[in-house]
Amino acid sequence: MQNKRNVSLNAVRIFVLTARHLSISQAAGEAGVTPSAVSHQIKKLEGELGVALFKRSHNFLVLTDAGRRFYDDAAAAIAAIDRSAEALSRDQNEIVVRVSISLAVRWLIPALERFKAVHPAARVRVETKTGSNISLGSGDLAISYYRAGSEAAEGEWLAADMSRPVASPALLAAVRYEGTGDLGKVPALQCSQDNWDWALWTRTLGLDRNAIQIQHVFDTDDAALHAATAGLGMVLAPAFLTEREIRSGGLVVLPGFGPVDLGHYRVVFQRHENRMTRQFRKWLGEEMQRML
Repeated sequence: MQNKRNVSLNAVRIFVLTARHLSISQAAGEAGVTPSAVSHQIKKLEGELGVALFKRSHNFLVLTDAGRRFYDDAAAAIAAIDRSAEALSRDQNEIVVRVSISLAVRWLIPALERFKAVHPAARVRVETKTGSNISLGSGDLAISYYRAGSEAAEGEWLAADMSRPVASPALLAAVRYEGTGDLGKVPALQCSQDNWDWALWTRTLGLDRNAIQIQHVFDTDDAALHAATAGLGMVLAPAFLTEREIRSGGLVVLPGFGPVDLGHYRVVFQRHENRMTRQFRKWLGEEMQRML
């Protein structure tokens, strides 16, 4: 039987840092050791593996082909170990949920009080991210968004994005909006990359795409909705992101137009979840159904 290689986990971790930065000094700084210690660990690992992992030329580091293959696997393994260690060290009542900024501030955070009322021992840590495709990373749960027609590879269904245009009553009065024929009078706001949501909305309803005149661009739904409330234009959003403004009268649904299915949200979670995380995942679904 062929003997297995004994490889130092610490050396692998140092290698991953060095390969990520392609710098011994930066790897040393992140690891909190001296550059000579990093060099020693790299040489030790290369000896244990029997291959060169880096090419060294003119004070620059470049991964060899073997080094690149090893890095791809080793980086993922180290990340998995770190996630498992963090999960074990956390209190069983702590929940880490990763979510987009807009969904967090407009839906999740305002609703958390209801979860705490039922589970007072729970401690929820909300990590907000930009964009819509939120990775799970070291969190317990992540709420990610998928456009209509895209394949959702993992997680469980949370809610459909049934979006409709909303605008301030003052803006509609100012442009003298009276019905669907006046759509082109209302300036539009963009808050999605390449403006795909307005394109899908008009295509689904058989409307002229040129009727949507973009006046301002924002990088989050939340920012665009604040702009809409200020009278800068209309924006596409589902009911659960606009509940507060609709209830207060700050925004109204554009008369004559119904919602269009633009995509959906899914909850992604770790394979081994604790009891509190399961309760929170169940509550997310119940809370969303309450809003719809």
